[in-house]
Amino acid sequence: MAFKCPFQPKPYHGRWKPSSLVYSSALHERQKLIPKGCQTSCCLAQGTKGLECSPSTPTMNSYFYKFMINLLKRFSSERKLLEARGAFIIRQLCLLLNAENIFHSMADILLREEDLKFASTMVHTLNTILLTSSELFQLRNQLKDLKTPESRNLFCCLYRSWCHNPVTTVSLCFLTQNYKHAYDLIQKFGDLEVTVDFLTEVDKLVQLIECPIFTYLRLQLLDVKNNPYLIKALYGLLMLLPQSSAFQLLSHRLQCVPNPELMQTTDNSKPSTSFKRTAASNIDYTELLQHFEKVQNKHLEARHQRAGRAEQLDRRVVL
Repeated sequence: MAFKCPFQPKPYHGRWKPSSLVYSSALHERQKLIPKGCQTSCCLAQGTKGLECSPSTPTMNSYFYKFMINLLKRFSSERKLLEARGAFIIRQLCLLLNAENIFHSMADILLREEDLKFASTMVHTLNTILLTSSELFQLRNQLKDLKTPESRNLFCCLYRSWCHNPVTTVSLCFLTQNYKHAYDLIQKFGDLEVTVDFLTEVDKLVQLIECPIFTYLRLQLLDVKNNPYLIKALYGLLMLLPQSSAFQLLSHRLQCVPNPELMQTTDNSKPSTSFKRTAASNIDYTELLQHFEKVQNKHLEARHQRAGRAEQLDRRVVL
């Protein structure tokens, strides 16, 4: 069997390509995305190494990793496919395969993506799936507390690729309850080029904060003493927004934050919840922040190059 003998794949291995997903994505959503015979070839077999493997997780199945590379290449060459069916394809893969490995491998591949615009778009798509899909409930819970070395490793891997999109990076910090780092990131937004697309994404993040996925975050606003950076980060988002419906929404939410003096109780026996982030103390947040700045500088340079080429083209058309 292909699962037991990964170095001797059956003939259908050669036929199983992202084009099969394109065909399947056109079918009704209730139909299975991947044929039964191909599910075995996509399963992860720990300890298998090949020519193309993940640098961060070398034990990841080489066939699986190569499949993810080809899938992202297909999304890059066919942007309409990504917009129309990309989220559905990824959600179905998360149902059939290991969601953690799918996100880990895609983040690892996007970290070396040369097309920065595609990388930003793909990160935005993956982040939306991560925050809104019911299929990823367990993965969100795993990232929420960062209790295990595996979850912290996944967070660092996602973070480095999520840096292609500043707002998604902040949302990842909100999901993982890294509120101080989220505040530090928002402070860096003043040095970035604020565009209409950027403000639109901030608007969408505010809408997400009001969704059920961030119920725990809104409840933590009651604990003003132990979550000062959460409140500062939300006020930072508020200062970025123009006077809009999202501004009013977030402003009304922050007006509900109680006065810490009124929230004081005489019962001091209840343990503080500030211990939650001690489990992630071995993460080098300073290095992650420097990586964020480096990636954003690359994006700024790429945008200026695209703008310069567009200006030269306009001049040629006028002449």
